[in-house]
Amino acid sequence: MLSSMTGFGSGQGDGARLSWQFEAKSVNGRGLDLRLHLPPGCEGLEAGIRAAFKSAFARGNMQASLNLRETGDGQRVSIDSGLLNALSRKARLADRAAGRGASTSAGDLFALRGVISSERTAIEVSPDSEIGKGILDAVGEAIEQLKRARQTEGQALLEIMERIVSDMEAVVVEAKATADVQPAQMMARLNERVTGLLSDSRISEERLEQELAILASKADVTEEVDRLSAHLVEARNLFKSGKAVGRKLDFLSQELLREANTLGSKSASLEMTRHSLALKSLIDQFKEQSANVE
Repeated sequence: MLSSMTGFGSGQGDGARLSWQFEAKSVNGRGLDLRLHLPPGCEGLEAGIRAAFKSAFARGNMQASLNLRETGDGQRVSIDSGLLNALSRKARLADRAAGRGASTSAGDLFALRGVISSERTAIEVSPDSEIGKGILDAVGEAIEQLKRARQTEGQALLEIMERIVSDMEAVVVEAKATADVQPAQMMARLNERVTGLLSDSRISEERLEQELAILASKADVTEEVDRLSAHLVEARNLFKSGKAVGRKLDFLSQELLREANTLGSKSASLEMTRHSLALKSLIDQFKEQSANVE
């Protein structure tokens, strides 16, 4: 099974004083790059979180963040008595000036900004604390969700890449059939070239031998066809390996392109040239999809 580098995962939990949510998302990357955002007091969890990601993934640009929310037990409520008294006096003076009884209630005063404030208590979370263990469990849950999401997309990639490989295999079979008759085609061209060279008295015997050697070397593309077949077998083996093979698939696409180019340069017919162009088009698709594989 292949794994892509794109996905999202989250995990959450709560304790006596806090509730927490950990989220992680990833996109394509050349290596493993984790940008981790932790709230103050949770720095002690960073090493464990990074180790968990390094153990689970090989490639991908990742962003992960931890959000904490304090429950009522974790907050202190304070009342600004000086502000409350000042507002109360102003309210009484305003009521008296308006010739009416007290019309401003205590609830109205408490609702004014600044009268009541909540203060967060200092938080220091260690990996061995109950809260720390709970957060790390949420991290593990988010990693598993992210891994499943990447594997789901990887399955879709696998289906696409297997179809591309099948198309390349079909072209290679056709190229092999064309290669079997290419020596005869090359011989016809060779005879034509030799006739032309012999008519030119300025052509030396050494030059003639060089031309013959060059043309003869282009007649056989058996090695190129065999290497193309071997590379496609290797691609299928990588698909089945269950490992992070994105880099290997990318390298394999370069090797496939090298052989396809050589096949085109040795072409003795329009048909072989078409095979080379078809292969290069499919290899481009293969390389594009390989860039998404972990």
